[in-house]
Amino acid sequence: MTQKIHLIGETVLDIIFKNGQPIIGNPGGSILNTAVSLGRLGLKPFFMSDYCQDKVGQLIKNFLIKNGVEPYQTANNGISQTSIALAFLDNNNNAEYQFYKSRPQNCDSQLFKSDFKPNDILGFGSFYAIMPEIRLGVEKLISDAKKAGAIVLYDPNFRKPHLKDLPKVKNYILYNIKNADIVKGSDEDFELIFGTKTEQETFEIIKKLNPEISFFYTKGALGSVFMRENYKIEFLAPKIKVVNTIGAGDNYNAGIIYGLVNYCKKFYNNTYFSAKKLLAQMPTDEIKKILNIATDFSQRVCQSSENYITV
Repeated sequence: MTQKIHLIGETVLDIIFKNGQPIIGNPGGSILNTAVSLGRLGLKPFFMSDYCQDKVGQLIKNFLIKNGVEPYQTANNGISQTSIALAFLDNNNNAEYQFYKSRPQNCDSQLFKSDFKPNDILGFGSFYAIMPEIRLGVEKLISDAKKAGAIVLYDPNFRKPHLKDLPKVKNYILYNIKNADIVKGSDEDFELIFGTKTEQETFEIIKKLNPEISFFYTKGALGSVFMRENYKIEFLAPKIKVVNTIGAGDNYNAGIIYGLVNYCKKFYNNTYFSAKKLLAQMPTDEIKKILNIATDFSQRVCQSSENYITV
């Protein structure tokens, strides 16, 4: 038995600026960054997106294949252009973004179709997961994953440029949380979405939506926290020299998935193996391993100029 990793998210080209000058361009997008790291680790993730047939889109497609990711291309109308994200690094190498995006014009039924098997993993998030234009397709994909017995991981990855859209998309965020098995997000995400300032405040809201949730809450240099009902583990992050923070949270997600796949391998010979039950009952030492891997992946990216880990 093997686990297939299904990922869906936006595709952009990240152009990074420092001191007013562009210094590097990387294929990007929150879930794409996760996919590339998992591809480099040999897990062969299946990545669903809507990059286009322009030169930027072809560059990104070739990059994904080279890095062990199976891409699915749509938006092939010859008119749309692959999106661009400009990332401006401040003195602490934290990024502020400006986006130049082509929104999907319709919900492509093929894009949102995947062959889920029990114990597979679906990872999704960022603004792509709540775009009204493709919302029906995203909800169908979540429903199909849940019906098949796959593990669903959601990262809202909500940023300030989208704050003006929050009133019309907040119900989509709540739906995603209700239907996930794992939610991972940053303190900044949840302060924007819920106005909360601590992991406990945030968890109280999330567990009302989904009492069985496994929750990862990241706090930048202060580390991260894992929580489920009546259970909490804090994990401190070692101090590092940060080159840039682009992809930090995305690679934390890659670490969660990688750690979960390795944990589940121990049970593959069990006829009644259920990854969801294992997740709910995962012992403390295994959770600490995942927190360690996720933190390591995140910090490795923060110390490089790429959006993904190097292996």
